[in-house]
Amino acid sequence: MKNKMMLTLVALIVATALPATGFAADEDKSDLSGIWDMDGFGRNGHPRNPSLTAAGQARLDAYTIEDDPTLKCMMPGVPLGVYDPYPLEIIEQEHQVVFLYEHFHMVRRIYLDGREPDEYQPLTLNGFSVGHWEGDTLVVKTTHLIGELVWNDGRPFAGANGGYLIEHYRREDDALIFDAIVHDEENYEEPYVITGRRKLNPQGAIYEYECYPEYGGMDQ
Repeated sequence: MKNKMMLTLVALIVATALPATGFAADEDKSDLSGIWDMDGFGRNGHPRNPSLTAAGQARLDAYTIEDDPTLKCMMPGVPLGVYDPYPLEIIEQEHQVVFLYEHFHMVRRIYLDGREPDEYQPLTLNGFSVGHWEGDTLVVKTTHLIGELVWNDGRPFAGANGGYLIEHYRREDDALIFDAIVHDEENYEEPYVITGRRKLNPQGAIYEYECYPEYGGMDQ
């Protein structure tokens, strides 16, 4: 009887000492959870002169400020939203990592459970994201993006025609280091890289965000 009670006690101690999920059991991964502010002015982390194709250059030449979707109260989406100056909250769960942006209250779900897009997965501003851990780095691939998005400097992105992103996120102390490799063969001669850095804000918050087109002169 005494031996049985001892075995039960040991089992309870082991069970409570183990992580609740396989997600938490990965000791190499970074803890990305928290609210992160951009460390420096946003949207300047991409190359100034990536090599454009003829089609990409034509789209850039035709760009006017009225083509900026955020001035029409459209959320920036991906890739523009990757390097957004507003706060970002990251929530880690067993099957996904959730990115909650203050800007336009944009939500990205990065699935870690091996799921694939549906046969008729729609194209959206944020696309469809899957991820996995490589050591302490979260690696994300985003596909199924709406085509003909633009950076706020007019550089195009043809998501609908096979464009996609590979993103990397890792934590260094209280800094979130990230980059995104943009693949867009229609508009660019080779992939180009966005880089950025955020800083942890333990007292930060995600505030309400409202968009008024007339503030951007786009109320017509």
